[in-house]
Amino acid sequence: MSPEQLAVVRQLITESRVVSLALIVEDAPVIGLLPFVATPDFRALVVHASSLARHSKGLHDGAQFDALLHEPVVGDVDPLRVKRLTLRGPVHVPERGTPAHDALRHLYLLKYPEAELMTTLGDFAFYVLPIAGGRLVTDFGAAANVTADTLEALRA
Repeated sequence: MSPEQLAVVRQLITESRVVSLALIVEDAPVIGLLPFVATPDFRALVVHASSLARHSKGLHDGAQFDALLHEPVVGDVDPLRVKRLTLRGPVHVPERGTPAHDALRHLYLLKYPEAELMTTLGDFAFYVLPIAGGRLVTDFGAAANVTADTLEALRA
């Protein structure tokens, strides 16, 4: 992956505020739009979701997800040239009341301080989306795979 492409991956992960998250629920694809934060090592996304939402039924340990981040699409932007990043991997559900859970809450509230009350509600939970791979598209016909090496390069 080129340095320019790596910069786009970093920008999409750090500057985007919501992720389109695709999951399987009752043998059918379901998509949700959720606020997220990246872990400091760029190896996972963290979402906070209500168990009342349909997509949350697909958020359980080991469930596979696909996630989509993209630059804003406004005005006369050519939709074939929208920079976009798809990520995939298995869902992990951290146990409530553990130091790891508390660290995720702290990380999430750094980006979304206005969500503090929601993080105390019983029907909401944090879900970790470890990134197993993905694909970056930066222009029509311009794409690169997202690998463990990509994530390691983001840390540098």
